[in-house]
Amino acid sequence: MAKQISDLNWEKRVVIISFENKKEKIFLSSQKFIQENRCAVDDRNVQFIFFEKFKNTEFEMPKFVSNEFGIWLIGYDGSIKDYSKDDKIFSRLFNLIDSMPMRQNEIKKDKC
Repeated sequence: MAKQISDLNWEKRVVIISFENKKEKIFLSSQKFIQENRCAVDDRNVQFIFFEKFKNTEFEMPKFVSNEFGIWLIGYDGSIKDYSKDDKIFSRLFNLIDSMPMRQNEIKKDKC
């Protein structure tokens, strides 16, 4: 049985990427962002979850995605902190996370 995204509440910040196929810009730029920012992603405790054609073998599709392509940032509390239909979210992702109250405590232990 597939896990719920909410199973990660209070453990991880989650970025959900919903795309149609792996040749799309949204998927390719997500992969590039993760690869180029691995330390910063890990330091901010972010888990990326991909849904290709609204399917993922490990996680159930959240209701708020409901047949829509794009990128969602989900906070520790499980609420949507940001959304973008394209990869522009990556230009503001770290600043948004770093402005979150819980992140302020984590910054003291920054590893990057």
